[in-house]
Amino acid sequence: MASPNKKLKPCPDSETPSYHQTIPNEIWMSILSYLRPFTLCSMSETSHRFHQLSRDPILWTNLTIDWQSIRNCTTSVEGLINRSTKIKSMTVRIRTRPFELEPVDGLQMVMIVKKAKSTLTSLTFSPEINWDQGSRIMEIALVNNGIAKLGTMTNLTSLELAGEWIKTAEIKAISNLVKLEELEMPGAEHVTPNDLEYLFSQLTNLKLVDISDCKKGASDMVVTALAQNNPQLEYLALDECELVTGKSLKVVAEKCPNLKHLSLDSDDQVNDPAMLKIASSCPNLNYVSLGLCSTVK
Repeated sequence: MASPNKKLKPCPDSETPSYHQTIPNEIWMSILSYLRPFTLCSMSETSHRFHQLSRDPILWTNLTIDWQSIRNCTTSVEGLINRSTKIKSMTVRIRTRPFELEPVDGLQMVMIVKKAKSTLTSLTFSPEINWDQGSRIMEIALVNNGIAKLGTMTNLTSLELAGEWIKTAEIKAISNLVKLEELEMPGAEHVTPNDLEYLFSQLTNLKLVDISDCKKGASDMVVTALAQNNPQLEYLALDECELVTGKSLKVVAEKCPNLKHLSLDSDDQVNDPAMLKIASSCPNLNYVSLGLCSTVK
């Protein structure tokens, strides 16, 4: 038993600040910026200081969420988006296991995304399949297709989504997004040349376009409309667009002098004169892919 006259030493923790208290807020903000949204929310519950730091809008400008979270934890996801008052970029990941076809409620997914429409400028829907050794892009069974609802998100400058989700109604909705500078929708096999011509006559600020594997939709008429209305185009991917010929590529050469990236894999109607025109008219061109183009020598 301790002597009554002997003073007890105070616990070191009561006098010495813990290590995290000695780290400046600026450094903690940098660390917190690497955390996933739900992890950041958990971190905010550990102390008053982290609660305050985690509410800084700068941590919530880029948000990545999973479809499974939207489906199973809708209220929590809505809370995340409400917290993200200055969100600029959002990625919705749709992940499933090999050989499992999981239906995705497109309407529910889009309605969640639209809660950020006042500030959101970049939106990506990323379908992935989880293998033991990584992820690969896969097709997703979309039910209750709500993609047409994106037509009211007029602040978007970048949109990436699976082309198999796109039909005529979705094309008309996307055509309302007149601020778009980047549009990626590879695999849009359900659209027609008229659909895409209309789209590219309405969108006039495009710098990046990927409509690869639009076998029935991407034609000379479409590429011509794209080039004539978007002279600032820098990146163009037309892989496996079998209807595209050298005729429309000459229009690209004439109208889009800032072109830097051109991908034409498996486009069998591309020819040497068109590629020479591209090479001579686009001085900033630094990437060309002509895989399996047997008509180009």
